[in-house]
Amino acid sequence: MEDKIMQNISRENADIIGEVANICIGNAATTLSMILQKPTNITTPIVEVLKKEDALDHDDRILIKVPYTKGLDGTNLLIIKLNDALVIANLMMGGNGSNVSDMTLDEITLSAISEAMNQMCGTIATSMSSLLNEPTDIGFPLINSSYQKTFDIPDELCNGTDIVKVTFRLTVGDLIDSDLLQLYPISIVKQIIKQEV
Repeated sequence: MEDKIMQNISRENADIIGEVANICIGNAATTLSMILQKPTNITTPIVEVLKKEDALDHDDRILIKVPYTKGLDGTNLLIIKLNDALVIANLMMGGNGSNVSDMTLDEITLSAISEAMNQMCGTIATSMSSLLNEPTDIGFPLINSSYQKTFDIPDELCNGTDIVKVTFRLTVGDLIDSDLLQLYPISIVKQIIKQEV
């Protein structure tokens, strides 16, 4: 596994986070495949520990804030490209996933995206519960509908420290070949590592 490790987390612990994220997102991808009725796959993740300002690129993205309510204390972010979110929404609404350039983030589209993300995040929480051997629940995922090229990552996610970025390559049939990002605060990473080792 490729990773760029800074002082807040060791290479070994980064591998642990990568393995946990790989299982959780892998199961979430299976859920997404069932929802969309399309083959969905992810690759082994790349784990990086970065400064807040270096965590995102300049692509248009949708940010999904996932608050933990039980088992873990804190919030992480699930981030997908805007176009990928529109493809998912189109499929959720009975379309074929193509020609989404004219779609907008209206209430119906956001509802479809929210439903897909809610089911994926529910699977992530279930997987995390199994891995940590402790009940783990999340609140309803909150979507940032006013996408922009540079997100203002919420302060509670990093609290002035580095942030752990986990990057997956995501494919959905022949419609999506892109990346899926997870951002973890160091505080949650430490909780996961403490329970895993």
